[in-house]
Amino acid sequence: FGVSMMLRFALISGILGATASCIGKVALSKESPLQQLQDFFLQEENSWYLVGAAYAPRVVCFLLMLSLNATSMGLFLKGMSESGSVAGTGLATAANFSCSALYGLLFWDEAINTTWCIGFCFVLIGVILLSQVQSVRHSDGVKKER
Repeated sequence: FGVSMMLRFALISGILGATASCIGKVALSKESPLQQLQDFFLQEENSWYLVGAAYAPRVVCFLLMLSLNATSMGLFLKGMSESGSVAGTGLATAANFSCSALYGLLFWDEAINTTWCIGFCFVLIGVILLSQVQSVRHSDGVKKER
């Protein structure tokens, strides 16, 4: 895959962030497949268990989204401490951008146009340039990027 071990946390955090976003869209969007399930349960008489069955999947998805976001932030911080803030941020952003587009294509029928592709190329170029940034430890033990 070509990603150094130092950058793995930043990469995973970007993927988890995009996954959390996709699950959040499932939980909260009117276009969500869960909306049809909710409508099915709520068309019957409003018994408490039907209302619970209608909203339970959305609550589970929402809690999963929060958990993934918290994990993503923890891995992002760990990735920045390992690889430096510039390279870690760039890689996490590129991974998030890529996965968000993939999820949009697969699950939401979103289109990718020429402008998006050009923007993605710029993000990749930025990640390549930022990956050249080196961290140096000064005599006082402080890690700085150059």
